Amino acid sequence: MSELPRKVLPAIALAIIAFLVALMALTLAGGTASAQYPPPAGSVTASLSDPTPATGTSVTCTCTVLDTVGNPVAGETCVFTIVSQPGTDAYLSSATAITNAQGIATVTLFTGSTAGSISVSAEARSIESQATAIAEAATPVATAPATPGAAPPTGVGQGDGGTPLALWLVAIAAAGALGLASLLVVLRSAAGRPRNPS
Repeated sequence: MSELPRKVLPAIALAIIAFLVALMALTLAGGTASAQYPPPAGSVTASLSDPTPATGTSVTCTCTVLDTVGNPVAGETCVFTIVSQPGTDAYLSSATAITNAQGIATVTLFTGSTAGSISVSAEARSIESQATAIAEAATPVATAPATPGAAPPTGVGQGDGGTPLALWLVAIAAAGALGLASLLVVLRSAAGRPRNPS
């Protein structure tokens, strides 16, 4: 073998080894960097303004989005969905909402006419959170029963000053009878007197 190949082969071998070492280093570095992406998503929390609303009413459904250090995330799209409901007429005012500067997005949940559990999902940044409302049947307003023997309302069957009309009638009849008796006495007395001669 000539002298030139003997000098070239070790250099080629060293170059190949260096290339392999560099490739391995780049691979390891690339793997470490890619492990941090995508960045951690933070947290998403769904909540309701009233967890026990009445049927036929509405409540506010809120989605709160925070980053990994607890700061609010503005401009994030939250997707709202009714997961389950006892009837068929509960619904949301909108399927999506955008978070404000406080990281809060809201929609309105209408409870429908059937009592029971309504579960609502809020999703953002591939994180889902659920909140549940227990819709209660509206209680009818009870009317107090009338008390037996209670006096009639003011002005019904009464005279002036609140005196019952029957008492006024008795008093008037007695006064009339007394006056009539007095008149009869006067007439009898006048009839029994002797007439003066003319």
